[in-house]
Amino acid sequence: MASCGLWLSRRRLVAVVVDDDGRAAPAISVATDDEGRWALLEHVDAVHGLDCEFVLPEDVLKADAVSRLALDRGHDLWAAPQRLVEAIRRVAGLATGPPARTATMVARLAIVPGLRGYLRHIDRRGCDRRQLPLL
Repeated sequence: MASCGLWLSRRRLVAVVVDDDGRAAPAISVATDDEGRWALLEHVDAVHGLDCEFVLPEDVLKADAVSRLALDRGHDLWAAPQRLVEAIRRVAGLATGPPARTATMVARLAIVPGLRGYLRHIDRRGCDRRQLPLL
């Protein structure tokens, strides 16, 4: 199954889709507005299929609405612990590189068996922090 890693740069949302073997497709960079987010999701659906799962660092989950839109479209969503992402970025020398490299690394977290266990699955109820669960 394809996996799409998301990374929020200073002004853009960057996405890279990797296949099961870790081969990366060209990066997609969109504006951080609803139109850009929808365009990104439509592109991923059209090119990589509706079963593509999204992986994003916890800070992107909190800072950007793309996760809610992806959930609404029926995608599986995985949150990567921020400490794990930052540690790998530092060790791999990605902290100063282009955002597409970090997005690729985030996507590959889902296909590495030893790291996938650190990811947290996000469902519709877990996305909106303002909503209280019903009893």
